[in-house]
Amino acid sequence: MYMKNQSKVLLRSLLAATLLATAGLTGTAQAGSHSVGMVGMPNPMVEYSSVRDAARAAGFTPLYLPALSGYHVSFVYVIDKTTVDIGYTRDGDANTTLRLRTARSSSLQTRDISGIYSVEWKDKTLDDVPVAIASVPALSKDVRDGYAAHWSVDGWLFSVYAEQIAQPEFLHLLQDGLIDLSRHYY
Repeated sequence: MYMKNQSKVLLRSLLAATLLATAGLTGTAQAGSHSVGMVGMPNPMVEYSSVRDAARAAGFTPLYLPALSGYHVSFVYVIDKTTVDIGYTRDGDANTTLRLRTARSSSLQTRDISGIYSVEWKDKTLDDVPVAIASVPALSKDVRDGYAAHWSVDGWLFSVYAEQIAQPEFLHLLQDGLIDLSRHYY
């Protein structure tokens, strides 16, 4: 008799745990007549299969690196329907990566869309465009420090973050590529 009662208690506990786990997956659970809402916030990042698809979703064409730059797209997200976030990997060197973001300044209350914090930003002017540039410490001594920059042109916000890249190459890509493209097309 004791074993039967223990089995019933165990089965009830498992059933209750299953109902709670299922409720977490569906968003709400009914507990008597009370409704329990989903815990947390929805992810504001939506992944897209191409820059073109992300541009349609965001309602604008983001700044992007052409194929001749030596980088290829590895992922594309739209963040909170306001910012396009494109990840690139250098052709032939999977360790060198870039993250390029574009947003309309009217849709955000910030000038910095990089997502890089706790670094010292240094203001420079490149091709008549004010740019904030920072060195981003690497997580390991075995890899190079990264570099980041953010700037705005005519109502548009831009940022780039690069890992495993030498500073001269980053500055060349920034000034002669990204800043130049943003000045001419935005």
